[in-house]
Amino acid sequence: MSVDSTPSSRQRLGILLTLPLMGFLAFALIYPIYRLGGLALTGGPVRLDRVAWLGLRNSIVLSLGVAVCSIVVCFIPAWVLARWNFRGKLLLRTALTLPLTFSGVVVGFLAILMIGRVGFIPVLSEKLLGISLLGGAAYTPLGLVMAYLYFEIPRATLALESAFSEFDSDLEAAAATLGAAAGRRMFRLIIPMLFPALVATFFLTFSVSLGSYGVALMLSRRLTLVPMEIYTSFTGFLDDQRAAILSLALIAISLSVSLASRLIRRLT
Repeated sequence: MSVDSTPSSRQRLGILLTLPLMGFLAFALIYPIYRLGGLALTGGPVRLDRVAWLGLRNSIVLSLGVAVCSIVVCFIPAWVLARWNFRGKLLLRTALTLPLTFSGVVVGFLAILMIGRVGFIPVLSEKLLGISLLGGAAYTPLGLVMAYLYFEIPRATLALESAFSEFDSDLEAAAATLGAAAGRRMFRLIIPMLFPALVATFFLTFSVSLGSYGVALMLSRRLTLVPMEIYTSFTGFLDDQRAAILSLALIAISLSVSLASRLIRRLT
């Protein structure tokens, strides 16, 4: 019994096999976004107040800063994990996955334990130096950034390690044979070739930070962020339209970031 392997039959089979996924997307993605659009258009003209715009600006700036810091901090460790073998490598990689399993609320609580008003660092510095360092910093923009970096640096490290492991080491060896120093090889060969992976990782960490709610719930005292504005609009003020508009704004930004990432990777 022969199997029909013509392109048309494969196309039909592919559609049939992906029907469950398409049904899930229609039920869990398309329909909720449609309902959000309906809520956003009810109750008068679509309009955001000053606090909402401030929350959008703060969320974007915070996410950009976290994404940049994550790439800078994890670039060399990711390269080492991908290209070098050393004792304890498996243990280190396992430890990197641990923060990714924590919810944002747990991460926020850990930040309070470390740099809260009576956190580990303030108490220890008070005993050793006579001054309290970073006391209450958990509730400041600095504390938010540090808490976000807690789970974004491992995410970026593991993502870049996967990309770096596919780099052709023969190219680096050839450049070294031709006399290129380590720094020159890094900036003239390695980084340009790995630029698509860097872009993808940057946008990944940006998108995750933009929509993170648990950390903002625990630590956002002096800085308004979009996830908190959505939560307070829906539960505190029963303003479904405002919550829907802000939700659609986050979806639009995340979708734009994803499309930009794919476009950049195609062009490079």
